[in-house]
Amino acid sequence: MISAEEKLQVENYLIWKKLPLDILLEVKDHMISQIEDCMNDERIGFEEAFSRVELSWRGSFSLTKYWVFYGNEKIPLIVKKIIKEKYYQIFKKAFVFALVSFFISILLVFYADNVEQYKTFFHLQNALFVVAPSIILVLNYKLLKYMRADFKFKGRIFYTMYQKNVGLLAISTISMVQVAMKEGKYAYWFFRTDDHTHTFYTLLTFIVPLFVQSFVIFGIMNFFEHKKTLKDITAIANY
Repeated sequence: MISAEEKLQVENYLIWKKLPLDILLEVKDHMISQIEDCMNDERIGFEEAFSRVELSWRGSFSLTKYWVFYGNEKIPLIVKKIIKEKYYQIFKKAFVFALVSFFISILLVFYADNVEQYKTFFHLQNALFVVAPSIILVLNYKLLKYMRADFKFKGRIFYTMYQKNVGLLAISTISMVQVAMKEGKYAYWFFRTDDHTHTFYTLLTFIVPLFVQSFVIFGIMNFFEHKKTLKDITAIANY
């Protein structure tokens, strides 16, 4: 077993590599386990074992870009791989929920008695994607301080891999306000009349809400993942 001071040395090394705390804790456990195995198998001290394990991880800590969420900021390769996988799973679920909303919007076209009624349905349906995240943020107002970009562990790294992306919820919700203010009349005319002269606007009527709703739902799921991970980190810290 390695000492508390040696574990702190591993932790500080990973902080220096700018791993978000949730990823850091996972990687830290793997590295410590490998260091202990190396010390026992090779009959060597901590420093040499740490050096060998660090060398084996060096490729995972090489810097790369993930422009979709980080722009030109460079992040460790292992962070990009983990975040990419996690975000993909979340966005896939979000897109499925948005597709359900998409099909509901089509059904509402045929359920509406006239274009004015469909406009009301269109406003209400899209307004839900403004109200829902707003209620979530209000009910979780105490967590807002944990979502700031300057809320960092030891002032150097983010607490969770989701923290960087929480702002997307606010941006997508604001965008949703613009969508909810539209009328959706082109969709009604396309399906309920012989007027097919506005096909492009009809596509926009469906595609834009689908796109923005996907990001709103992604933002909500991302928010709850951030909240859950913060609780897990706090539980570990208090253990």
